[in-house]
Amino acid sequence: MVADAVHERLLGELAAAFAPEATLYAVGGYVRDKLLGIECYDIDVCSKLTVEQVKKLISTTDFEVFDRNMRLGTVHIMKQGVTFEYTAFRTDSYRRAKGSHSPVEVEFTDDMLKDAKRRDFSCNAIYLDVAAGRIVDIVGGVKDIEDKTLRTADIPEDVFEADGLRILRLVRFAAELGFEPEARTLEVAKQNSWRVKDIAVERIRDELSKIFVADTRHPELGLKDAHLKGFRLLDELGLVDMLLPELAGLKGLSQPSRWHKFDAYEHSVKTYQAAPPNIRWAALLHDIGKAPAVKADGNMHAHDVYGAKMADDVARRLKFSTAERTRLVSLVQCHMADVGGRMSEAKLRRFIVRHADIVDDLCELMDADSHAAMELPPERNRMREQLTDMRAAGVPLRLSELKVNGADLIDMNIEERLRGELLWQLLEETAMNPVLNDREKALNFVAALARRASEEQ
Repeated sequence: MVADAVHERLLGELAAAFAPEATLYAVGGYVRDKLLGIECYDIDVCSKLTVEQVKKLISTTDFEVFDRNMRLGTVHIMKQGVTFEYTAFRTDSYRRAKGSHSPVEVEFTDDMLKDAKRRDFSCNAIYLDVAAGRIVDIVGGVKDIEDKTLRTADIPEDVFEADGLRILRLVRFAAELGFEPEARTLEVAKQNSWRVKDIAVERIRDELSKIFVADTRHPELGLKDAHLKGFRLLDELGLVDMLLPELAGLKGLSQPSRWHKFDAYEHSVKTYQAAPPNIRWAALLHDIGKAPAVKADGNMHAHDVYGAKMADDVARRLKFSTAERTRLVSLVQCHMADVGGRMSEAKLRRFIVRHADIVDDLCELMDADSHAAMELPPERNRMREQLTDMRAAGVPLRLSELKVNGADLIDMNIEERLRGELLWQLLEETAMNPVLNDREKALNFVAALARRASEEQ
């Protein structure tokens, strides 16, 4: 949700509803981003009132209240499709032996300083008195924003020992906002990086995915290589070795100097740097099979095969969706297709239609891979050239684009077991012979295939 005039108006109405019982404060990223002059997301609000008091107060207004996490004193307040997340001032206690994201004890308070100190970073612990339009800065967050510094809201040992997720958030905010971690904050984050292991893998995956596209979060800041900054900070904190050991296993693995300027690890990072946001997981993992390939075979020739299996393991470990996992594995498995331009045109066209769902992304990955090898402009991409020609000629790339479909084959009394394969044969043949992109010719071709299959039985 991006804050606009409607959100600002409703926020003012909500503050008026709290008066005179309490002052309503906006807090967190909303206030930070307003001070930075960038788009504001997800408006969090707070006050000294408990959620029970808030419910009673709101019951006489047009706002609605929905329970979010009563144990943490959090509810959602909604009006006209706009949601504000409200949390009562509180202090939290965590089980320090673990990196858990959930506090084991919660105590509500009317002390704003205690509430500020239970937050992660000073830039996220700035309060805005909504009605008065006044900034309340208890922990020095405004100056840290001015200095583009990430500093914990309380002593860093307490902040990171309380919640391991904050270490990943440190990386993400540094990348997305272009801030630099303060020295002591960074040092303690390193000491506590092991706590990230105790976070739910879904949270780890989501934070990593956000870091990997950090350059897209606030384009108005012009942080071109924010995703690279985030990755380098992950590495500095030891989190690449911990969370992506398959990738870390490429460190120091030399590659033939004829084709590569960097070792396998740095090449992967350079590929990730050059890749568009939607394929950066694949860019990072595309060569992870090189280390086991060398160990098993003495060379890197089958690294795409090894890598596809390893990418599948990574995706399962981090609980990617089935669609995300399938796409990632396919990109890693296919990134060496037509390497050196040795595929025949017919084979290349068949490959394209067989992989139409990933072929555009695959071309982008190949370009990034080529650029990263020697830090030179990408070499000629035959696959993209062929794909462009096929599209210009109106060649169908998917079964749904054919002039005939399964219903036609049913009408032709073709056996069910043959229908799918015959359509695929038609698609591949049409890729090489576009004249078949005609309904009558396509029906005749399928009929001939069906007769041949019947005769071979």
